[in-house]
Amino acid sequence: MKKQHFLLRTDGTRHVMHPVKVFDSPEALKAFTSKLGWRVFRELAEPACPMDIARKLGVHEQKVYYYIRKFKQAGLIREAGLESRGGATARFYQARYNSFSVSLGEPPAGRELNISSPAHLKLLKPFVEDGNLNAKIIVGSPDPHGPWKARASDSCCAIDFALFMGAFTSGRQAPNYSLDTEVRERDLRGNLILIGGPTVNMVTRRINNILPVFIDLRGNAKIRSSLSGRAYKDDEVGMVVIVDNPWDRKRGSKILVIAGNRFQGTRSAILAWIKSLDKIMAGNIHDRKAIAKVVRGYDMDGDGVIDTPEILE
Repeated sequence: MKKQHFLLRTDGTRHVMHPVKVFDSPEALKAFTSKLGWRVFRELAEPACPMDIARKLGVHEQKVYYYIRKFKQAGLIREAGLESRGGATARFYQARYNSFSVSLGEPPAGRELNISSPAHLKLLKPFVEDGNLNAKIIVGSPDPHGPWKARASDSCCAIDFALFMGAFTSGRQAPNYSLDTEVRERDLRGNLILIGGPTVNMVTRRINNILPVFIDLRGNAKIRSSLSGRAYKDDEVGMVVIVDNPWDRKRGSKILVIAGNRFQGTRSAILAWIKSLDKIMAGNIHDRKAIAKVVRGYDMDGDGVIDTPEILE
């Protein structure tokens, strides 16, 4: 993949990225060293014709064309269109980048920022739209509830999930979650994100049987895939599934289910969402149209906490 460079602007609350052209030598920027060259280039922030630029700046047209040629040779501008004028053709140009940088080589190791990218934003639709979380997160109640009188311990895993999703949203809207015991029928419309399996999250229980990858509650609970026909019973196995919302089909709403056989499996699934979102959205290996992944987590650094996900199917 071609490396891209961005300029990060922040005011403490918002982060905005702009593409930036990086040079390994200042030679390409020589055209900027003259005051007139810089004035001409600034006019190219929007599509502009050399004739119009010359008239606006009060200089001879040939001087503008001189800099246009320099900018083209350096790859700083592109042709932006043609216009017929009095039997002649006027050619318009525009700057490829609004920001530039000169690199002195690879920068020293620094803090890695989880900044939202257009690719990730596209993958996160419809759950993230226009910088906002466009879904309700539903987690299991920590109190004994449901047929199994289970206490949900998956909610703490949702913190990592929320931190990741927060990198793509403003984070200003609230509340963003509900306990499964608080959900009423009217709350089931729209996009939903369900954290936890059917024994601890009663909303997950209601759709468990229609999922292409689900938790089989007969006997010892285990994740079963109707796509591969396989069953996975280890505690560290989890699942990530996206399906149409059966309670809101008219609007085309979606449901994201992140769950596991046990707490460890849910953590594995959340790590897969965070670290391998592109692979998850590529679909199941047995049916690429089905966003239904089975994952397994590993403790690679030996500290007793799962830190590395592996996608099984």
